[in-house]
Amino acid sequence: MDPKIGNVKQICAVYRLASLDAKGKGQELMLLANGTLTLLVNLSHCGDIHQLWHKGENVSFLTRNGLVAEHYDFLKSFPAGMVYTCGLDAIGGVEGHYLHGNIHNTPAEVLEVKESEEGILLRLRIEDSALFGNKLALYRTLSLKAGDSAFRIEDRLVNEGFKDAEYCLLYHCNFGYPFLDERSAVEGDILQSLPRTPFAKEEEAKSLHMEPPVHDIEETCYFVKTRDGKMSLTSPNLKLRATVASSLHDFVEWKSRASGDYVVGLEPCTSHLDDSLKYRTIEPGKEETHTLEIRFEEMK
Repeated sequence: MDPKIGNVKQICAVYRLASLDAKGKGQELMLLANGTLTLLVNLSHCGDIHQLWHKGENVSFLTRNGLVAEHYDFLKSFPAGMVYTCGLDAIGGVEGHYLHGNIHNTPAEVLEVKESEEGILLRLRIEDSALFGNKLALYRTLSLKAGDSAFRIEDRLVNEGFKDAEYCLLYHCNFGYPFLDERSAVEGDILQSLPRTPFAKEEEAKSLHMEPPVHDIEETCYFVKTRDGKMSLTSPNLKLRATVASSLHDFVEWKSRASGDYVVGLEPCTSHLDDSLKYRTIEPGKEETHTLEIRFEEMK
């Protein structure tokens, strides 16, 4: 260790926390800081990233719900956050399933925590199993290099059962104020963009540009195919560009201009939603790996 350092937490720090808030009371959290990024990880909910700050400025969109320990109706429970994992039984609305699936509501087991001068490594295990159903385990590795402006998630999904298992997966990455404002724009090497609703079709010409908040307006979603698995969102307000890069090349672009629910989501997924939803299959003993990286770069 550098002799100028008394404790490695001066460079890269990890702290275990617990929420004392009313609705979120008892949730286990972990704070990760690498000198540039600060992440609040929710261990009680899949190890998802509830909030992210870049050099002290908030990037993520948080709903008014905030941290919610109980599983209420989706709209009363959905916290949004920087990364909300959807699946593995459903993404979007699927009859007989919780909206966007149950994996987010599953606690993560901590397998390993490392903090060093080089960076932070967090390894988790999230089990998605049912009697007479799937026996899937999600092995999640979250990593940050010291001082870097990016974090990376690697999810290794293993079928630990004795029959084929179907799954779907979507990373709900949500950007909010002050990173997001009416000058923000979406960028990417887009091959195709399909509006989800008639209103989204009406708004299609403005799909890549944010606008000022409106007190009462419908959300829009677009099913996007990219060439390289990357979509970016610019923030002239903070002079930053955030790039969401994934091994998955399909995205959902979610846009809400509603006052108080002002958000852009860039969401890599294994499948588009609604009638286009298709499940993937993993054979017994086999695994599939998916990656997600969000990187920030300063704009001139």
